[in-house]
Amino acid sequence: IDLETLLDKRSKGLMQPKMAEKIKKDTLKEFPDGIAAFGTDAVRFTFAALATTGRDVRFDLHRVEGYRNFCNKLWNATRYVLMNTEAHKITGTDGELSLAERWIMSRLQTVEKSIIAHMDSFRLDLVAQTLYEFTWNEYCDWYVELSKPILQDENSTPQQLLGTRQTLLSVLETILRLAHPIIPFITEDIWQTIGPMAGKQGNSILLQPFPEPDDSKIDDASTKETQWIQQFILGVRQIRGEMDIKPSKPIP
Repeated sequence: IDLETLLDKRSKGLMQPKMAEKIKKDTLKEFPDGIAAFGTDAVRFTFAALATTGRDVRFDLHRVEGYRNFCNKLWNATRYVLMNTEAHKITGTDGELSLAERWIMSRLQTVEKSIIAHMDSFRLDLVAQTLYEFTWNEYCDWYVELSKPILQDENSTPQQLLGTRQTLLSVLETILRLAHPIIPFITEDIWQTIGPMAGKQGNSILLQPFPEPDDSKIDDASTKETQWIQQFILGVRQIRGEMDIKPSKPIP
């Protein structure tokens, strides 16, 4: 909505007409350019994230921008997965799983348990938080980066490549089903391509079963080892930052 229309809408038909000028002034301060348009999924995610118990909330457009970025992150991760899987035959479950694959699959089972528990207790805010942290931080930032050495190494075996591609697809497809109740449009759109590639049957993600955790895939050892790797990498990044060493500069 443009600023002029917004001012008119907010200052007419008031129960206290004398408040009109103050409302106009506050509106000019808060929305100097009016209110930008946002996609339905970003707005839905925002409402879910704000659905905490026992308090009123002030709706914040900056939160909508953040969750729009989340949708974009999911879209970009999908592009990466498709780029590395579309041209390859990915069937069965006989790929070799590296440490990174065992870790992300283990974390996925824990996340599924958490989301199911939060759904059962009607805590959509915790569902949204869990989805956001796992999808953005663990899958998109860590696992996608950890998959690149295997996919780009000429010495990787066919079974190693297969295991990484299978895991990229499988975890993404599961994320889509976990997120579908909150962001139904982008998940349906992506699933139409990803679902069949991951071996799922059916015309819509809406008809798929909700994910269920598999305790046999929980791997505490891979989780501990990956946490060590993450701490090591973050430590190197911190040293680079403190010493003002550019990320692109090679160091011994």
